[in-house]
Amino acid sequence: MNIVILGAFGHLGKAVYQLLEPLPDVNLTLFGREKENIEVAPTTKVIFGDATNTEDLERVLQGQDIVFSTLGPFHVETFATPLVETMEKLGVKRLFWTTQFQIRQETVTDENIELAKVFGFDEETERTYVANQQLGAKIIEESSLDYTLLMPHFFKYDNTIEKAILQDDDETVKGDPISIYSLAIVLANLVLQPDRYSRKGVIISASK
Repeated sequence: MNIVILGAFGHLGKAVYQLLEPLPDVNLTLFGREKENIEVAPTTKVIFGDATNTEDLERVLQGQDIVFSTLGPFHVETFATPLVETMEKLGVKRLFWTTQFQIRQETVTDENIELAKVFGFDEETERTYVANQQLGAKIIEESSLDYTLLMPHFFKYDNTIEKAILQDDDETVKGDPISIYSLAIVLANLVLQPDRYSRKGVIISASK
């Protein structure tokens, strides 16, 4: 199975990579902007480039079976549009697109605004972020791709082990923010089961 991670050098991309890399029969390619001191296995292919550039995307997507994206968090339409265009052109169909658990809500709730402040986001930033994530998800959903919208709760930058809750995208979220380690475990497992959640969204949170 050939898997490419887009936005691979951010916190979430690296966490998922570390879980997938040791597995047999998984060939990984990492794609992102150039960073220093990147430690990867010798069997991992690393390509640096611009995810808004279709020529760079063609270089990295050729021959891939699964695309896992952590691109963002803002201006995601500038990533979603060229990604859809390039995947459709190359015939690469399976996409896991990381977005946000509030994208199905008509408005950002007062409760989530207060929670966002705990994570360092003011009200304007949170509303802008959710609206932008909704736009990116719409571009993906209107494509011909076999996508899954990954819709995690706020995630904590720690390695706490938590029980995850997975829900259909039309449900009200039941859980709480999730640690990045626990989220990465869920995402790695979903990527390895590409028949699940085809052309659907999945909400991911931590058990209360």
